[in-house]
Amino acid sequence: MIKSKILLQLMQGKIVAVIRGNSQEEAFQAAQACIKGGISAIEIAYTNSKASQVIEQLVTQYTNQEQVVVGAGTVLDSETARMAILAGAKFIVSPAFNLQTAKLCNRYAIPYLPGCMTLSE
Repeated sequence: MIKSKILLQLMQGKIVAVIRGNSQEEAFQAAQACIKGGISAIEIAYTNSKASQVIEQLVTQYTNQEQVVVGAGTVLDSETARMAILAGAKFIVSPAFNLQTAKLCNRYAIPYLPGCMTLSE
């Protein structure tokens, strides 16, 4: 999927469900419920130790449904971003800007959405 198309989908959907969950199964079920309820953008937070597996599971489950976009959140470094991208994440969200993560996402043509508001963050 093209980077600009992913960003357009995120903007048009207006809602991104942030899924944490205490286990892989709990996070997967929560994400499925959101998708069934009409939310097409799903962010799996890396506060869950099985986030990569959940992303992979969702990407496999919804591979033929282009309107469903699965991304990764609470990504703190480029290593985690790479794991998420290899699992199938189509966007990366982090709580702060990380230059190495930005470069990696650019290399893979994946939207990077850092939570920063000033130049020094």
